[in-house]
Amino acid sequence: MRPGKIICIGWNYRSHLSETNANLPTEPIVFFKPPSCLIGNGDDIVITEGIGAVHHEVELAVIFGKTGKNIPSSEAMSYVSHAAVFNDVTARDMQTKARAEGNPWCIAKGMDTFGPMSEPVPIDSVKGIHCLDLELSVNGTVRQKGSTSMMIFPIGELIAYVSRFVTIEKGDIMATGTPEGIGPLVKGDVVVAKIKGVGELRNKVV
Repeated sequence: MRPGKIICIGWNYRSHLSETNANLPTEPIVFFKPPSCLIGNGDDIVITEGIGAVHHEVELAVIFGKTGKNIPSSEAMSYVSHAAVFNDVTARDMQTKARAEGNPWCIAKGMDTFGPMSEPVPIDSVKGIHCLDLELSVNGTVRQKGSTSMMIFPIGELIAYVSRFVTIEKGDIMATGTPEGIGPLVKGDVVVAKIKGVGELRNKVV
């Protein structure tokens, strides 16, 4: 069953700010991807002709097991039932142009197949969720490495912030941001995203 929404957090790692010319946020940067972007492990990332540069972004995703509003950060993790590896695929040229013009960039993030996600695992099986190692490689070359310990806003704070404004519903997904090392994808590439203790996600670009 598809989630009602995919909540995404932008610029949540300091190491990622400089490579995208972004300012240090004073509160979480939130955007949404449509559920229709989701694909699974082994599915193809499809790049539509003419959209320019497309980049990978490995992230930890959490999936909610119950509905909540105005959730205190101290109780936030009790709303999370599963975790997964997520790749926030982004049409970077489109996003950069939209940002420069002061326009939304939802299309750049929300195209079909731009949300690869691994099979979710129960949150109780994930040890040390606040210090997990993330890694992404393209054709066997590691491009991204980071740790959830380097988040600007920890998961509990993200959940508390978002739920002030938007009801978080059972089955919703939250992607929590990417570390440095984003880079281009081209047709024929094989992308492997890993989070130790959570899973592995492999997708080919076509």
